[in-house]
Amino acid sequence: MVKSQSILVIIGFFACLAAGVVLTAPMRTHAQDSPPATTPAETVPETVEPTEEPPPGAPVTEGESGPTILMPPGEVAPKEPEAGEYGVQIDPLRGMQQGRFDRAAKTSVGGYGELHLNLIKPEGEVAAGRLDLHRFVLFIAHNFNDRFRFYSELELEHAFVADSDGVAIPGSFQVEQAFIDWRILKGDSEALYLRAGVVLVPMGIINQWHEPPIFNGVERPFVDRVIIPTTWREGGAGIWGEPIEGLRYEFYVVGGLDASGFSGSSGLRGGRLQVTQAVLNGPAFTGRIEWEPRLGMVLGLAPYFGLAGPKSLDVNVKVSGIAADWRIRRKGFESRALLAYFHVSDTDALRTILPGETVPVSTVGSDLFGVYGELGYNVIRSVDTEMELVPFVRLDYYDTTFEESNPFFDLPAFLVPTVGFSYRPIPQIALKFDYQALLASFGPNENRWNVGMGWMF
Repeated sequence: MVKSQSILVIIGFFACLAAGVVLTAPMRTHAQDSPPATTPAETVPETVEPTEEPPPGAPVTEGESGPTILMPPGEVAPKEPEAGEYGVQIDPLRGMQQGRFDRAAKTSVGGYGELHLNLIKPEGEVAAGRLDLHRFVLFIAHNFNDRFRFYSELELEHAFVADSDGVAIPGSFQVEQAFIDWRILKGDSEALYLRAGVVLVPMGIINQWHEPPIFNGVERPFVDRVIIPTTWREGGAGIWGEPIEGLRYEFYVVGGLDASGFSGSSGLRGGRLQVTQAVLNGPAFTGRIEWEPRLGMVLGLAPYFGLAGPKSLDVNVKVSGIAADWRIRRKGFESRALLAYFHVSDTDALRTILPGETVPVSTVGSDLFGVYGELGYNVIRSVDTEMELVPFVRLDYYDTTFEESNPFFDLPAFLVPTVGFSYRPIPQIALKFDYQALLASFGPNENRWNVGMGWMF
């Protein structure tokens, strides 16, 4: 398979996707056109007719069904939650982060997790199975007052972290986010916040919005893992806000990457310093502009530029990148697409073999490119139920040595079709199945069958 032919396949896929799905979304008109921020069964308090205010010290009266609390005029009796009501906002495009801030309690706790069963069959080899509690994450959010708030995520990957007789276990425990927001403008304005702490680099889709029930597929898309090194977090500070309805922005100064961790097979992933006593090679600048022009449709554009060292060489590698994405959920359709590109300077210097070593400092390509598109439809949308059954198809293309001139460092590009379904009995739980074929531009191919479950609360 020639790499350029794979790109043409993706371009054709996007053209069909845009023509079939964008036309289903009506233009935004006013605030009420926004996608519902709650589940279909919204938690709305019942209107209770005010009763006469009892005299001071008046006892609670007894009714036929038990005690009745007499409410003063203007007050509303508390309402017990019913089946299908969750008492928290669930944005189908962005998950539950904002909903946790909007809870009545000053401090709220939530989380998400996912369990995976993978069957992997490389070409010419025996299939191997793998069962993994891939992630277990706890959120803690706290509203200090109407202008200051804190948010954090604590993540355990692969069930536990330990050493077994000197053999490292692949688990990890990490602080994925920990930041403070400060609303600068008074009143209810959301136009300008300051944010500082451990933040997510706002590139792509999954790096920011990765709670399992809000995306299809057991595993995250390859472009979101290989080209954009999800989950990508750094220490930093910046600004964000929503100056007008439907237009959001965020811009940060964060710590840069470490080019000595880059590689041809995994791209920038090994260069993430993850705020772990990180030795700074220089600053990085990143941001995102997000526009919601139509009901249930979000467009995003995110740049990145930073210095990446490494200290072992007399060079300071520059990394620049850009990502563009869209997401749509409308009338049962679910669609998303992402394009990501990074350029790494001074790759010839990175391929130097230092004295006493046998391999280069890094084998990363100078250009990394990836793109994918996905389309799904809720086939039980016409049924009066909150359940969703979404068959979907996705097509990934990624290349970590895009346009590589040196054949010694050129690695295969991959075209990855994925077909499967997601079943959501309620919006906070998803059961998933999919099949993937990893089709290499040269070398062996691979087949994968994936089963998983995910939750968020």
